[in-house]
Amino acid sequence: MPLQTGLAFHRKRQTLENLTLERPQNLQSFYEAVEDALKKIENHLRYVELEYYGVERSPDEEIKAWLPALTTVMGHAKTGILVSKQQLKDVFDLYDRSIGDPTMIVKLDKEAVQTTLEVISKVELYIRHKFKNIINGILLVTSYMKKYCLSFSGISGDVYLETATNYEKQRRELAEAIQINLDDIPVMMDKFENDGIRLTELGSVPRRIAERVECGHMPFLVMFAGACENIRNACIGVRKWIQADDGYSTFIQFDITDLEKKKETDSKLLRDLQVKVSHLDHRLKVCKREIQECVGELKRVAAKEKSLKKHEEQLKTDLREIVMELEMKERQREDTLHESSVLTHKEREQLEKLTSEIEHMRLKKPVLERKADDLKRKLEFMKFRRELKSKRETQLQEVKEELREAKRELRRTESECERLERNIIKLREIHRFKTSPEVLKKLFYNMPLTHKGTGAGGGKKKKGVVIDKLEKATRVTATLIDKDWIPLYRTLPFHPPRGEENLRVDIDDITNTFLRDTLEVHAKQALYRWRRMHTRASVDDLKKALTAIKRKDIADKVDEELSKKRAVKPKTSSAVKFPKVLVQTQQVRVRHSLSNPIK
Repeated sequence: MPLQTGLAFHRKRQTLENLTLERPQNLQSFYEAVEDALKKIENHLRYVELEYYGVERSPDEEIKAWLPALTTVMGHAKTGILVSKQQLKDVFDLYDRSIGDPTMIVKLDKEAVQTTLEVISKVELYIRHKFKNIINGILLVTSYMKKYCLSFSGISGDVYLETATNYEKQRRELAEAIQINLDDIPVMMDKFENDGIRLTELGSVPRRIAERVECGHMPFLVMFAGACENIRNACIGVRKWIQADDGYSTFIQFDITDLEKKKETDSKLLRDLQVKVSHLDHRLKVCKREIQECVGELKRVAAKEKSLKKHEEQLKTDLREIVMELEMKERQREDTLHESSVLTHKEREQLEKLTSEIEHMRLKKPVLERKADDLKRKLEFMKFRRELKSKRETQLQEVKEELREAKRELRRTESECERLERNIIKLREIHRFKTSPEVLKKLFYNMPLTHKGTGAGGGKKKKGVVIDKLEKATRVTATLIDKDWIPLYRTLPFHPPRGEENLRVDIDDITNTFLRDTLEVHAKQALYRWRRMHTRASVDDLKKALTAIKRKDIADKVDEELSKKRAVKPKTSSAVKFPKVLVQTQQVRVRHSLSNPIK
């Protein structure tokens, strides 16, 4: 006979009994093992039903055969409805005494009492003992379902994890409903023996049987049918659980696809908002600069404004006086010329003097007009600057409001993108857990599903902080760059573009904020700001910028640090230790009416 290989394990069909010794090959193999176990349980239930009712008798015929004797005994007990065994206690005690003393005369139908005792004993035997193996079988199935059919999620969480949280709620509800149906079987018998049981407390199947055979006043006769209905409901609940678990990973994959599409859309919106905020920030700074220039110019000329206005008024007065005097002298000259045709020497001298004064005034008038125009332009310039300042201040408030709203929208979008990323990581983790056979192995040995040294994103952690390659490169560069951090910051690429003015403001802000710190701190803050502002920051961008400012030595040092691998100490233990398999045996029993079975 040839030696068996490892393939033999995968070729055989697993059963529920094998799962105590070996892990499930995969979830489909586990589903098949559970379905086989349920079929065995249902076959066992049919065998118990045949044993209880008989091969050739139906439940209705079996119950009808008992009704006459039970009706007679109820007449002896003087009761019209039999809900508790305690109602027949006096009749049974009288019957026992008559059996012990044959000479005792009693008015009892002993045959009917004997039949009643046999019926009650039969119901008690089957409900107490015949269902025990069936109940244990379903409990074994549900214990494996709870172990391997997991949602890997809580019952509450983000709305994007609705599929995971809903399935977790569903599996808990199914497990609780299965347990309630199983617990109700012995509870029915306990109620009949003590407080009493009503037909309304049973399921739909026993109620229909009681209605057909008219035994609603004797509900214990249909308790066996109610117990069988509970077992079938429990099997239906297990199958619904398997069906939900089988499609769980598919729906999770659909959610991942939808969230990735939404993330792509939101990422595009985020980039647009970053560009918008950058442009608005530039407009804001331009407005502030123009306002500062207007304020500076107004301050420089503010002291002269009063003297300029006074000088302007004086020039206007002088100009009016010159015009009036010029007109008067011209009329005098014309009058002198018209009065006499021949002028004396004295009159000729006066006329020449008057003509000279007129010429002088004509020359002086344009000079005063130019001075007045200059003063007017200066005053109009100051007025224009005031109006420009007022206009820019209004524009500044509008830009501030627009920038505030854009930043608010940017923060919301960033938060939404981060939320989407977290949920996508969580859903990918759930999908990996549901589709990886390695997870079934870990569940079988009660091993942790994730390593302590890794997080959801798979990056290495050090004291809870993920250390990536860009972070290492940033630290090395900040340590070695010294005073060259300013040209490095100006050389680094930005998307969206920052502009020379924004870069200058960034450098001044870092220098003033960390004035008392070292150059290493300045460089580190500059690189952190670059990583925050540049949506595509990478190690290659940093190395290219270092090479551009002739600091290739730092770029080489970055490559050297990134190529280092952490040494892993070998384990000294030579023995292989398997984790203990912990089985939780504590269960919560819930008393619940059978009037609401699993549908």
